[in-house]
Amino acid sequence: MKNLNRGWILTCFGTAVGAGILFLPIRVGLSGILPILFLTLIIFPMTYISHRGITRIVASCPKETDIVGAVELVGMEYCSSASPKETDIVGAVEYDLGHTAGFVVSILYFLSIVTICVGYATAVTNMLDALLTNHFHIFLSRPFLTFVILVVMTSVMLCNEKVMVIVTSILTFPLIIMLMAISLYMIPEWNLSVVHHASFNLKDFIKNTLLLLPVLIFAMNFSPVCSSLGAFYKKKFPSTEDAIKNSDHVVKWTSILLLVFVMFFVFSLFFSITPEILLNAREKNIDALTAIAIAYNTPIFLYTLPIIAFLAISSSYFGHFAGTREGICGIIKQLATWNNPKLKEKINIKKIKIVCTIILVALLWIFSVYNLSVLSIIGAVSSPIIAIYAYLMPIILMKKVPRLRIYQSKWAAFVFVIGIITIVGYCLGQVM
Repeated sequence: MKNLNRGWILTCFGTAVGAGILFLPIRVGLSGILPILFLTLIIFPMTYISHRGITRIVASCPKETDIVGAVELVGMEYCSSASPKETDIVGAVEYDLGHTAGFVVSILYFLSIVTICVGYATAVTNMLDALLTNHFHIFLSRPFLTFVILVVMTSVMLCNEKVMVIVTSILTFPLIIMLMAISLYMIPEWNLSVVHHASFNLKDFIKNTLLLLPVLIFAMNFSPVCSSLGAFYKKKFPSTEDAIKNSDHVVKWTSILLLVFVMFFVFSLFFSITPEILLNAREKNIDALTAIAIAYNTPIFLYTLPIIAFLAISSSYFGHFAGTREGICGIIKQLATWNNPKLKEKINIKKIKIVCTIILVALLWIFSVYNLSVLSIIGAVSSPIIAIYAYLMPIILMKKVPRLRIYQSKWAAFVFVIGIITIVGYCLGQVM
């Protein structure tokens, strides 16, 4: 059982470690040392309690129901650990609150991953554009470059989807090792004077904390896999108590490992990168590793950091694209069979997937050409939806549904408030 739990911990850990961690140091560098020190103290209970809520809702559901929602993302891959008759988060909500509530959860899940997909597509385009321009002096029009990137990445994934899932899953562990190696490599470059020269201004502290909180929550988020985690342990253990105990164990250790790993990476880059590099990264809308490669222009950085950044962003893109497509197909299927569930067997899912793929690529191309700020997408769009799904929804359900009240946490009010702050924080911080 310990090996099983370790496997799930790695899966949940890989879900969170993606492109989000590459943009977090930029926001931290622009916010200063004090906000990230404060948030480091409270991010563990926030992450643990919120994600534990999702797994508990699913693992404690007393009745098996058909899965209606999207295929779950698992680390760098997407799959569902649940069989067709296991309960996912949508099925659990439907069991307690009805079909309409389950459909709302499907929409929330879909929105939480499609916005991330937009950010990843934009980030990959900007990363390759910056490298081609700065190091190879190759200038391509943005619409053409974006189109080629999206078509190639989507075609590679769809040509042999199962192989792509396996490859991106295998890359999870090496990617984590490479990011840790970068964190250790930068230690000799640390400049700790920023700690001694830090000054406290209440207004600036509040503003920067509001701007930083959503990005940090995004970087620590593994909620897409929590539904599959709860469903797996529900099937594994006849006893609800054992299922809850083991899923809680996985969520707790994932949250601890993320706290150590993400914060070490962030602080290592914060202490070793100049503010000018971070400002340049924000202006060019590129990730921290690409910004370092451009600024230092040394062989070790030029040929390693872009590869690491590309692996992190593109592998996350593969999983989120697949999850987004499955999500919208699931929603279409729900709408088409709303009043007549028997029609599910007659729907041509293959044709729906083809149409959804074309529409999705077209939308991603439009947004990527427009070049929306990735930090703004994360802070103003993705994180608020994640907060509704992972921070507010479980708390509300545990308050509203009688069978779930025994799983309420003493930290519930705190997590709920953090969720509300995350929803409005980024926009509020921008106007302060």
